[in-house]
Amino acid sequence: MNALPTAAPGRVTGNVATRRSALAWARAAIGLGIASSIVYAAVGVFTTTTSGGGAFQHTADYWYTGVGIPIALAGITLLAAVHVLQRGRDRRLGVAGVVVNTLALAVLAVQLLASVVTGVEQQWGPSYVLATAATFVGHALFSAGSWKVGLLPKWMLGVWPVVWVIGTFAAIAGALPLLLVAFYIVLAILLTRRADVETTA
Repeated sequence: MNALPTAAPGRVTGNVATRRSALAWARAAIGLGIASSIVYAAVGVFTTTTSGGGAFQHTADYWYTGVGIPIALAGITLLAAVHVLQRGRDRRLGVAGVVVNTLALAVLAVQLLASVVTGVEQQWGPSYVLATAATFVGHALFSAGSWKVGLLPKWMLGVWPVVWVIGTFAAIAGALPLLLVAFYIVLAILLTRRADVETTA
């Protein structure tokens, strides 16, 4: 008689604990993304970097390239954490977005790490461009899957892929990463308000 009532609360508690952990990871990813994006923007605006590829000629080249690694890690962790917070309600599109984004950012992170280690911009054919485009696709798929979930407002989901790609690996101006910083700040506020409700449910 008492077996079912005791099992259900345990399952609910486990689910809540998982969502609390996911919220903590999302906050950490946002914090890492904000910090690294500010560095990215500062280096792009206030320092001289080597243009046209090839061997690094300035110390700033290492910063400008290396800071992409924590940006990538933040991007991987954030989408995965928000997916958990949405409890699978983003369905196949959400899962596909997380997978595509993770694989693309892993490729970019490895390429950037190789560039920093060798002191030469590594150009593995069109891999940088293709992987950057794939991160946009991943974010777009994730946003589409999240459209009816309700955790995040639709306007945020609509601009997320664009702000992501122009603020990170497709940034053409030094200050553009600050757009992603602003987006992440709003995202952190909304996640704290909305996800906190679910983690106490």
